[in-house]
Parts: sequence; structure tokens; C-alpha cells
Amino acid sequence: MNKFATITERSTLTFVRNLPGPIERAWAYLTDPAFLVKWFSDGTVADFVGGEVKFDMGATGRITAYEPPHLLEYTWNEEDAAIGPVVNSLLRWELSPEGSGVRLTLTHSRLPEGEVFGHGAGWHAFLDRMTASVEGREAEPFEKLYARAKREYIPVVQSAGITHVS
Repeated sequence: MNKFATITERSTLTFVRNLPGPIERAWAYLTDPAFLVKWFSDGTVADFVGGEVKFDMGATGRITAYEPPHLLEYTWNEEDAAIGPVVNSLLRWELSPEGSGVRLTLTHSRLPEGEVFGHGAGWHAFLDRMTASVEGREAEPFEKLYARAKREYIPVVQSAGITHVS
């Protein structure tokens, strides 16, 4: 499986990861503050459509789809992204059984083209942290993973015709 994102429409990133089961544990890593902090950020995710999503690292949003333990979708807003605010981009997390494990698909759409590079590298690093945590391994620091992913993502975004890679 390719760990890199697939880039479509020059504004959408799609990642696929295989995680150990059960699916309920993978769901907890997306929704439970005690698990979110292990790989992503302190924050809260409401458990109903229209509810708020808020992370201490500065992102906020509203739940647009909530079907435990298979689908979580919410808007994604950041005031301090690399090229300026990201408003109402969309995160869609899908979980499905795959053998004894879980297939996680993350789609981040409606991104400004100038944010595809940074968000691609960022989500890649965060998903590596999530995978390590779900597997019971200590996750490497985000900054280290992000620096490595940024180097690896230059050809990925350039092959999609995106030239903004800073």
C-alpha cells in the first residue's frame, strides 16, 4: 500500500492506512480526547451532526456526518495555515473492516492549492503517529516526522501539477 496521499482535483488529499482491530478502538482514536492526544492534539469531537470539533492546535469545525464506528466527517478551519486561513475544508474519516484489522481512509478536500503540500506532509506525519500508537509503539515526535514527510512530499505534489511546496 502506498502510504503517500493520492492528490485529486489539486485540492483533495486521500490517505489509506491499515490498522489493527477492533474497529471500535480505531474509532476511539478519532473521537475520544484520551486517544486523540496520543497522536494528534488535545481537543474535543462532538458525537452528533452539527456538533463542534475543536483542537488546541488551532483547528475548529462542525460535524457534517457521524455514523459510529464507520464514518466521521467535519469541516476544518484554521486561522494560521501556511499561506493564510483555511476555511471550510472538509475532513472525512472512513473505517471499514479488513481481515482482522481496519482500513482507515482519510480524505481532506476543499483545500486551497497552496495548502496541499503542508497538509499532505502534516497528515502523513499524524497518521504515522496514530498507527504507532494503535499498534502499541511509541510514536516519534511530530516535528521529526513532519520534516521527513515534507522532503518526501515534494515530488508527490509536483507530480499532481502543484508548484507551491513550501
